[in-house]
Amino acid sequence: MLRLKLFYGLLTIILLLWSVGAAALLLMGDTVTRFDNRLRMDYRSIDAAQTMRTLTATINTRYLPSLAGAPTEHVLDRTLYDELKKEIQVKQNIIHSDGSNDERWQGVVTRLDSAVASYFEGYETFFAGLAQTRGDREKLLQFQSTQTQRLTDLSENVMTLAEEKLFSGASQLRSESGKNTLFVGTLVLLGTSVAALIYFQLVRQLVDPVANLRRSIEEIRNGNFELTMPEPGQGSEFSNVVSAFNDMASELKVRRGENDESLLRANFVNRAILEAIPSPVFVLGDDTGIVQINPAAEQLTEELGVTGRLPLKIQRILDECREKSAHFLPEDPREALLFRIHEEEFYYLPRIFRFESENATESGWAVLLHNVSRIRWLDDMKTNLISTVSHEIKTPLTGIRMVLHLLLEERSSQLDEMQKLMVTSANEDCERLLVTLNTLLDLSRAESGTTHLALAPVSMKDSVARTAHLYQRAAAAGDLEIVTEGDENDYPQVRADPVRLDEVLNNLVSNAIKHSPRGGRVTIRQSQPDADYLRVSVFDQGAGVPDDSQSRIFERFYRAPGQKSDGVGLGLFISREIMRAHEGRIGLRERTNDLTEFYIDVPIA
Repeated sequence: MLRLKLFYGLLTIILLLWSVGAAALLLMGDTVTRFDNRLRMDYRSIDAAQTMRTLTATINTRYLPSLAGAPTEHVLDRTLYDELKKEIQVKQNIIHSDGSNDERWQGVVTRLDSAVASYFEGYETFFAGLAQTRGDREKLLQFQSTQTQRLTDLSENVMTLAEEKLFSGASQLRSESGKNTLFVGTLVLLGTSVAALIYFQLVRQLVDPVANLRRSIEEIRNGNFELTMPEPGQGSEFSNVVSAFNDMASELKVRRGENDESLLRANFVNRAILEAIPSPVFVLGDDTGIVQINPAAEQLTEELGVTGRLPLKIQRILDECREKSAHFLPEDPREALLFRIHEEEFYYLPRIFRFESENATESGWAVLLHNVSRIRWLDDMKTNLISTVSHEIKTPLTGIRMVLHLLLEERSSQLDEMQKLMVTSANEDCERLLVTLNTLLDLSRAESGTTHLALAPVSMKDSVARTAHLYQRAAAAGDLEIVTEGDENDYPQVRADPVRLDEVLNNLVSNAIKHSPRGGRVTIRQSQPDADYLRVSVFDQGAGVPDDSQSRIFERFYRAPGQKSDGVGLGLFISREIMRAHEGRIGLRERTNDLTEFYIDVPIA
């Protein structure tokens, strides 16, 4: 229906244009034809009158001198006269054929006919030889001259009247051209009116519904789902569109209600979860502006006097995370930050991570401050207790060792075999107890963070060689072989404390020797896994670490079930602390080919 309306509207406009154009062309063609006919007819009369004057002049030039002279015996040739007479009569007929009803024209033509007849009559008298005397010839010459002048004047009158008729025809044509212009203008106005009427009809039926639809869509986009479009008139092509739009608005209204309810429920759940978390939680946007915080965070910021923003220490860590696009998830309570609140010290362990929506359109940062003040207090107390107890035991133990050494040297008295055996056993227990106390003191220093590192460029090859040499005797005692690999490669130096690095290597090799079967092999291999670290791996052919113990093997005082070797379970823990202080790595790889591999990665200098 809409297409049919458009077709009829355009067809009407096209017909109007064709009609106006055709009328204009017809009127212009008729005007040109009439002007051409008038011009041709008037010009023929002018030309005929002019020619008549010329012809009479020619006749007079040829025959009047003979008339003015004396009569002669021979007969004058009248051939030229007869030919020119016929031409004059033809021109005379042309002037008659004008057919004008103007009285002036008819009067001039009548007088011209009379003059022509008198002119020819005079020459017929001349050629008949009726004027023989001098007096008759002079009278006839005078008569022909008079008729010639009369004919000339009448020809002038004919040309004047013909020019007047020509100018009159041009004026009449201009008048008719003006009427034609008015007629064409009327058609143009009529066509314009009809086109304007068709335009407004099309606008009313096509553009207005589209404009209303656009405004309605804008309202829907602004959230005004209450809006509905009015139904158009019956038979409109937009009925289905309006109906579909109103259905869509109703559906969006329902879904918006459902979404609002879901959002309220989700917000309520989130709020409940945040309130249930005892630690301060900050939810921030990508610009680090606070989006939501829980009551614990509100209380903390109020007590710190930084309401509405993150504490400066946390903000700095968050800025670093944003620059690196990385999370900050420490686990060691010693990395907690100190805050003083009401003259009391509180340690908060910050955990910062980035989150995104499923479609990655929304993202932000979450900051959780875990209060580890009590953990730090207990840890410090335990560390201090171990350090104090170790120191307190080590002092009398030193005295006991001295006494036992003196007894074994038998400086005061001789010992029998039984006494020597008992003193030797006591001395070995004291030495073992001293090693344990020294290990506990190392542990205490490591946990308190007071382990001092003298970092310097170190050759890993030399450290491995020292360790291999140191444990050659112990390995030989167990019928073991220590093999080093990778010595031939020219690896770069590492940045480490050589004493502490040797301590870690010694611990790994010592453990490998303890757990290797007799006749086995301990391999120390150097490699470079990446551009930042140099790796040393220690392989042994022992039974390996049970799967259940692999995740706990680096915990302090942890010993795998069924382990028969000596030790209190602090060696790997202290090694891990030393490597952490070096910003290096230590680990246990999966057992392959009946080989157990412990490795350390040391930063390259």
